[in-house]
Formats: sequence, C-alpha cells, structure tokens
Amino acid sequence: MRNLEPFFNPKSILIVGVSRKAYTFSYTILKNLLEIFYRGNLYILNPNADEILDIKSYHSLEELPEVPELAVIVLGNNIAETYEKLAIFGVKNIAIESELRFDTEDLTLIEKLDEISEKYGISYMGPSMLGIINFNDNFTTSIIPVRQYVMQKHRKIEEGISFIAQSGGLAGAMGWWTPSQELPIAKVIHLGYGFDINDADVLEYFKKDEKTKVISIFLREITDEIIKAVEKIAPIKPILYFYVGKDESRENRLSEVGGIRVLNYIELFDLAKLFLWCPEPKGPNLGIIGPSSGAIFLIIKEMRNQGLSIAKVTQEHKKIILDKVGGSTCNLGNPVDYWPPERFVGTKICEIYNTSSKTLLKDDAVDGLILALEFFIEIEFNFNIFDSVKKAYPDKPIITILIQAEHDGVKRVIKNASNLKIPVFENEVERAVRGYKLLYDWHSKIKKK
Repeated sequence: MRNLEPFFNPKSILIVGVSRKAYTFSYTILKNLLEIFYRGNLYILNPNADEILDIKSYHSLEELPEVPELAVIVLGNNIAETYEKLAIFGVKNIAIESELRFDTEDLTLIEKLDEISEKYGISYMGPSMLGIINFNDNFTTSIIPVRQYVMQKHRKIEEGISFIAQSGGLAGAMGWWTPSQELPIAKVIHLGYGFDINDADVLEYFKKDEKTKVISIFLREITDEIIKAVEKIAPIKPILYFYVGKDESRENRLSEVGGIRVLNYIELFDLAKLFLWCPEPKGPNLGIIGPSSGAIFLIIKEMRNQGLSIAKVTQEHKKIILDKVGGSTCNLGNPVDYWPPERFVGTKICEIYNTSSKTLLKDDAVDGLILALEFFIEIEFNFNIFDSVKKAYPDKPIITILIQAEHDGVKRVIKNASNLKIPVFENEVERAVRGYKLLYDWHSKIKKK
C-alpha cells in the first residue's frame, strides 16, 4: 500500500510558484490554507516576492529551514526542472497541480518525471490535479476556494463519506456545497491524470482511513486497477459510484465485484446517508406510517419494484395500532394510514407516529421503518420524538420521506433528523425505498462472503 498520509495530512507544506495576483489558482491554495488555519509549517517559494499574504516568500530551496513533507507545484513551465530540484533537496511527496494538455511534449514530461521519481524515490500526484480537501485534519491543496465554515462543520466527525471525483469541478464544489441534509464529509480528492498515484491507490488509502465509513466515486473511466481495488474494499466499506462513460461491460463488472451503482450524481451523497447512519437491515420487510393512502401507495409501488415486502405484524401489535391510531389504517395494522386525524394538532400527530413507530419496530417481522410526513405549517410536528424511538430500537433502520411538506416544517424536520442521524428524502419516494434495498443488498453480500 502506498503511503498517502503526507498528501492528505502533511506536517509541513511548500507551495512552489505562488502568485501575488489575487484569484489565481496558486494564490488561492495559499489563501485557503490561511483561511482554514492550517496548523502545520507553511512555506512558499517565489524568487520575485518577499512575502505574499503576510507569509515570507523564500527565493530558493536552500533558504528553507527544513525539507517539507509535501511540495505542491503550481508553475506553468519548467515543471521537470523544478521537480528534480525538489527531489535533490529531499522532498519525497509532490503534488503537481499545474494544468497540462497532453501533446507529445507533455508525454515526454511524464517520462522525465517518472525517471526522476524512480531515481530519488518520490511519489507524486497529478498533473492537472485540482487538489485535496481533508475536513478531518483541516488541510487542503485545492486550487479553488474552500470555505472555513464548511471545514468547521466536518472537522470533528467520528466517521463520514470520502469522495473521489474524476472531475475537478465536482471535487472542488465540496469546498462550499452543503446538501439540504448535511452529511459528514471526511475527505475529497481530484487526482487529475494520476500517472503515479492513481484512484485505486486512493481507494486503498480510504480503506484504512478510520474516518472514512463510506466511499463515493464519480467516474469518467473505469480502469482495471479500480475494479481490483473495489473488489477488495467493497466487502469492508460500501463504495457508491456514478459512471458517465460508455463502456457498459466495465460498469457491469464494477457492480459485479461489489460497487454500488447509483442513478445520478446527487445520489452519491443522498444515498450515502443510509450507509452512514442506518444499521444493518435484517430483512426486506418494512413497516410504513403515512398520512394518506396516496403517500403510502407511492411507497408500496416502489417497494414492489425493488422486491421489498410489507411486514405482517402480530395480532397483539395490530390491535394496539388499530385501537390507538384510528384513521383509515389497514386492517392488518401495517401500513399505518392515520387519515383523517382527530385534530390538526402537532401533539396529536406526534402521538400517532410515536405509538405506531414503537409498535411496528417492536414487532420481529418488521426489519425497517419508512415514515412519510405530509404536513403543513399549522401542525407543529416535533421530529425529536424519534430520539427515544431510535434509542429503543437502534438495530432497525428508520427512513423519512417528506411529501409536499411546507418549507418551514421541512427545515425543522431536516435539522432535527440530521442531529438524530435519520436519513430524510424530500419528495424522493423512489430514492428512499431504493436506498433501503441497496443497503440491504450490500449487507447481504457481506454475509455471503
């Protein structure tokens, strides 16, 4: 396994070629590190400047007080010459974030870099690399802006999702993008061309990384190395992928070895919530609670598509639900359809969900629970009731679907659900149900192996 820790969490870093011009890529790398309060030793090399952003600029490598653990090259020319100087100086890890277009001359450059690397024992990432964002350890080499407040949100996570993007823009967006339901992000990387260290090496690194529980990959190309790495890692950590290429045989092969195929880019994160927060489903039989037959039938239809079933509860639990909930609940006790409620009052609706949730989850036939919420602002629904529900039944997944709920209510539910680590899907019935199936399938494959 390649040691990638110096690339993701170096004790010291040198940026070669920092520009004094604001809004340039090289300037932004330095600005990002200062804005997030990088705690390691930070050096910059520019023979034409004495300081940039109040950071001393060294004019030559020999002036540096130490050999940095990581060097980042952002020069547009003389890359091989700079690379060799860094190698002779003793730098063992180099990220080349210079943008290159590969004609014959550039391919010759790669040959030179490989020769120097072999001679001096150097590992390098890039070229044309957008960079790394390491939320856990407060580090980045991103050439586009990284927001301090986003870094702070994810800094103290216990475990989260790590993202590999074969697209600079999609990787960089993680520096400021936050989805409607915040999920913990561990690390993000865009490798560029990856001639030395490649995506498969990063997958191996994420396999060992304690903060990485789920891996998502945006793929433009599926290499043999990626397939082999996924085959090795998928039984240990779920790997969600979205592929935009044309090679269906490779995509099918990636699924065969354990990659979890999603339907679009956003699902790389939206479905990751289930793998981060939900316990292992013990089976395909679900309990459903909803405010109307329409909402419930939307869920049931997708359950049929996914080969999932409505759990058949015991007579005892059926009686509790029929006696205490009312409405037009199915005479089998599951699904629970409480329309019409006695009153449009938050406490009444909360009581219905509380009683129904605990009764269904207590039943051995129920492997997981889907909650459909379809409310308006007048109902002050307190989602925190599911704190006690989740604590009472920590071994069964709970998934929430918001259907045509008013905006203010949605914000409240999403905020509280995020704190409780309960996945929420807003008007995404099919995605929620399919997500449960993917989660169930992944755990089932692990058991077989």
